[in-house]
Amino acid sequence: MSGKRKKYTPEFREQAARLVIETGRPIAHVAAEIGVGEQLLGRWVRVAREAAGAGDNGAVLDSDERAELERLRKENAELRLDRQFLKKSRGLLCLRTEPVEAYGLIEAEKANYAITRMCELLDVSRSGFYKWRKSQAAGPSPAARRRAELDVKVAALHEASDGVYGAPRILADLRDAGETVSRKTVAASLRRQGLAGISPRTFAPVTTVVDLDAPPIPDLVKRRFDTGRLDGVWTSDITYLRTGEGWLYLCAVRDGCSRRVIGWAIDEHLHTDLVEDAVAMAVAMRGELAAQVVFHADRGCQYTSAQLARFARKHDLARSVGRTGVCWDNAQQESFWATMKVEFYDRYLWPTKAAAKLAVGDWIERVYNRRRRHSSIGMITPVEYENRITQTAQAA
Repeated sequence: MSGKRKKYTPEFREQAARLVIETGRPIAHVAAEIGVGEQLLGRWVRVAREAAGAGDNGAVLDSDERAELERLRKENAELRLDRQFLKKSRGLLCLRTEPVEAYGLIEAEKANYAITRMCELLDVSRSGFYKWRKSQAAGPSPAARRRAELDVKVAALHEASDGVYGAPRILADLRDAGETVSRKTVAASLRRQGLAGISPRTFAPVTTVVDLDAPPIPDLVKRRFDTGRLDGVWTSDITYLRTGEGWLYLCAVRDGCSRRVIGWAIDEHLHTDLVEDAVAMAVAMRGELAAQVVFHADRGCQYTSAQLARFARKHDLARSVGRTGVCWDNAQQESFWATMKVEFYDRYLWPTKAAAKLAVGDWIERVYNRRRRHSSIGMITPVEYENRITQTAQAA
């Protein structure tokens, strides 16, 4: 059966010719891509170029005008290629800190774009690229090996923090281990590996129930939670914990100086007994105190109750409360809740109350007090901070 000769519309012939003229690519390459003969495409290109030689009024363009037209078409094609390449390198241009990252992209795209132009767009030297290629052939450079080793350490420390730590705390861990490294380098390592720390959210909604008939209690703290010594100010608050079996309530007591949680209690009720149990734990942990402690909280009915007043007098605690609905008056404690919920509690499901109680107590003592670094006390843990204060006092 004899095949019929294929017919092409004028629009198809024009578009095919423009692929050659506007991009500057060889006729053979374009012909293979669109499935037409090279000679046929060549005729279409000649016709298109001859037609382009006439102006809008049919006047023939002189040689200078034709040269200018060709120059503009070539420039337009180059700009189109630049735009395509810049789309691929957008993330690199925003985040790149070292030339080797640009060299890797140039190597990957060298079949599609001119090396010289890619170097110009990424603001790196062509000689530097070729030097990098030569070093790659000889194996990883000392700098590359150093980056790979650092990435392994950074990833391990990030995992050890349960995915919580970002660059500042990982930097502190590395320096404690004897590494000489900058925060910027650690941040770049996290970024290369697609890792990131967790940032605490803003304060939770106010859940305080005020007893309007309670006697007035002054604010002895005025937002100065750290007086420069241990057991100067203790802060306390209550938060809600959701479980599959219903709500639990956690009361915590922290030292305003070291940020250590020195007492806590978890139960299924919001009675004053919950607060008294947490404060009793703090008193037992600290033992005999050298001076009166300011015990600061919000105006919740548990903290303004007669029961807690009797307990405070017995143990020489001066009660202090902030204003109702003003979270900044108890900002230290609100900050602790934000850290606990974002870095730990809200990342998991708690089917039973018993599991939640055990896990919260373990996290407070093992992670928050003894492992988590705090920026406000020099990127060390609360327990280590207290130990240093004690050692300094004993040496004096």
